[in-house]
Amino acid sequence: MVYTSYFVTGASGFLGSQIVKKLLDAGYTVKGVARGGKVSQLAKVFESYDKFTVVDVPDLASADLSTVLKDVEVLIHVAAILPSFRGPMEVVEKFATEGTEKMMDAARLAGVKSIIVTGSQVTYNIEGPFGPRDWRAINFEDARKTTEAQHFVVYIAQKIICEQTVMNWAEKHRDVRVVIIDPTYIWGPFVPNYKYIVNSPKQYPAESTNYFVHFLLRPENEVFACYHGWVDVRNIADAHVNAVHNTSIDELEPRDRRFVLGAPEEHNWQKAIEHVKQVRPEIAARLCDSKKAPVWPMQVTDLDRNEKYLGVKKDSYHSFNDAIVDAVDTILDIEKYWKEEGIEDISLPNEHLFN
Repeated sequence: MVYTSYFVTGASGFLGSQIVKKLLDAGYTVKGVARGGKVSQLAKVFESYDKFTVVDVPDLASADLSTVLKDVEVLIHVAAILPSFRGPMEVVEKFATEGTEKMMDAARLAGVKSIIVTGSQVTYNIEGPFGPRDWRAINFEDARKTTEAQHFVVYIAQKIICEQTVMNWAEKHRDVRVVIIDPTYIWGPFVPNYKYIVNSPKQYPAESTNYFVHFLLRPENEVFACYHGWVDVRNIADAHVNAVHNTSIDELEPRDRRFVLGAPEEHNWQKAIEHVKQVRPEIAARLCDSKKAPVWPMQVTDLDRNEKYLGVKKDSYHSFNDAIVDAVDTILDIEKYWKEEGIEDISLPNEHLFN
């Protein structure tokens, strides 16, 4: 069965917006969740699509979703608390547990048939194993003991508990098809008009992991991705949409419908920077020193399994060089917009988002 109506949380984000675009380009009806000022911004990004509606949900953990989920067949849950989150731990725990269950309960009661959840590679031990039932040994008790400088542990705990909550829920409610997709680092282009989301240099955290690419355009930069594995945002978007309709997934037990998704290539920042200099010589002077950049190995991932169940063919992964160049091109488009809006200083703040 082909489902045609979708509800996407985190729709104003880097990945969420790409998933929304893919669904709209396929002719589906999409409700995208945003909050605050991003509601009008997201509406502007997709204003050319008549099958797109922005839904203002200030707090997914406590909102009554019964009305907005009416007539929705598929929920794609991309939203997550970011690694820079420094709020009370009880908020993080509520979002990961009660909030996740409440949202999924509401979806089931509204008649949603399939739920696709975006997780993260950080839920696995860095050295593996990477099976669907393998988990990193971090919990909220560990998170509560962390210092301010270690707050990324809070994010890891949140992602692990959220995914485990999803798996436990899926085991109990087998009438709803639930899939978790755990991407590695995400690179690649923003959707057209993403400049309305990142409408000033101060909003650069909205670039998500692509902010690392933006920092390449600073000659003095020494801020780089600090973890192995990567995948192009377009491949991840494909996996989310393919997972909805791929009947092969139905062969798996609910707890086995969890996939780590990474490209079959190292992310070599040294070569990527030099490649950008070659293909975009007009910005060569802006690029940082490639010798200071790291080289990270590819994420161990089961390419055959991901092709069978997520429809991502082994020869369809975008190359690292192409992902970075395409990201740079859309970042330059955003910077052009800043200048058109009269912003004189378009440099990013001299800080590391994940500090």
